[in-house]
Amino acid sequence: MLRKYSIFCIVAVFAVMAVSISGTVSAADGIKGATYVGAAKCRECHEKIYEGWRTTFHPYKFQDVSPDTVVADFTNNNTMEAGGATSTMSQKGDEFFITTMGADSKEHTYKAKYLIGSVWKQRYVTEFPNGSLHILPVQWNVKTQEWVDYHGLKKHKPGNGKYWSDPQRTYQFKCTGCHNTGSKFSYDKNTDTFSGTTWSDKGVACEACHGPGSNHIAAEGEQLARTIVNPAKIYDPNRAAMICGQCHTRGSSPTKLFGVQKTGYPHDYLPGGNLNFAYDEKPGVNPDGSAKKHHQQYIDWRESAHAQSGVQCWDCHYSHRQGNSNRHGTKLPGSLMCKNCHIDVAKQGVHGIHSANNCVGCHMAPTAKSATKGDIRSHSFKVIKPSETIKSGAKQPNACNLCHYHKDDKPADLQKVLDTIKKKGWASYK
Repeated sequence: MLRKYSIFCIVAVFAVMAVSISGTVSAADGIKGATYVGAAKCRECHEKIYEGWRTTFHPYKFQDVSPDTVVADFTNNNTMEAGGATSTMSQKGDEFFITTMGADSKEHTYKAKYLIGSVWKQRYVTEFPNGSLHILPVQWNVKTQEWVDYHGLKKHKPGNGKYWSDPQRTYQFKCTGCHNTGSKFSYDKNTDTFSGTTWSDKGVACEACHGPGSNHIAAEGEQLARTIVNPAKIYDPNRAAMICGQCHTRGSSPTKLFGVQKTGYPHDYLPGGNLNFAYDEKPGVNPDGSAKKHHQQYIDWRESAHAQSGVQCWDCHYSHRQGNSNRHGTKLPGSLMCKNCHIDVAKQGVHGIHSANNCVGCHMAPTAKSATKGDIRSHSFKVIKPSETIKSGAKQPNACNLCHYHKDDKPADLQKVLDTIKKKGWASYK
């Protein structure tokens, strides 16, 4: 999750600048000035929670490349064509390489040093000679078992600011705040070099949500609870949800790091602080406002009746262990999660259309894309009706047409069904 960073300058001959993700602005008082200690230190007192956390997706958002962590095919199905060029993936022993077009529009072979993800998709990170990290322009989609282009050859050219090797796509500026915990790196603006890039944890660990822990491990008695952040005990539910929102959102920081560029994460935020002034949201949405891109569930949720009623992320999702619906970490699978609270919804009218009373199918339509179209569901919990597609055009999905047995029906016909049932009841329609 996006965590708060303070920027400090090391004034030297070359005016070296550094960023430490241990910010102090708007943080909970107990973690001000604290430093990151790493999840292994948390384990010493919280082993059960630690072991549960290891079963979630969060620890594996960023890992070293190895035969055990790579899920893509680097041997047989190992080429990708895009933009008139072919990228080739290869393995030599325990090392993995990607040959593709670089910043000079020439072919180079890059070593994959780190990787991102493995459930929906997997991307690979290489290190340039100047110390900058960049996500290579190939992505492995797990569901379809294929390579696809990522900020590379199909739509972008070197120097346009969006090409994978451009300075604007540097991992330290774009990504590290969400995929790593306790990040630190130094940057020399005069020589355009990065150094000292480290993390207290490579993935999303305890301190990403609870804040840096050095004050906590040094505390005793009543100070123990006061020197760490517990989202569930924050008095303001909006501020509590911001802890999840620091990563499950989309946009950029309002200020530039080193006067160079804005970050893709709120570098001036720590758990317990106010995210409103540390991040400028820029969601990727459909015409009706529903999400069409991933990692913006917080933006969806904030517009929902759940948010207005005080239903928090962790009311539905486990944060420290696998869920009963493992892929999404929910406490109950599918619509059973909804029915655990919404016990008084009668199977009549529009709620009688589906015998299974499929809450998720209508109220969490699969409108967004992580790796493949529709693999992420909307978290606004609003039914997107066919009338929205009629009003806004074909680019606007709706919950009815997204269902597998309605996908070829005309939106106007489906809307007519809904209108008839709402006016006369399901029995009269039949």
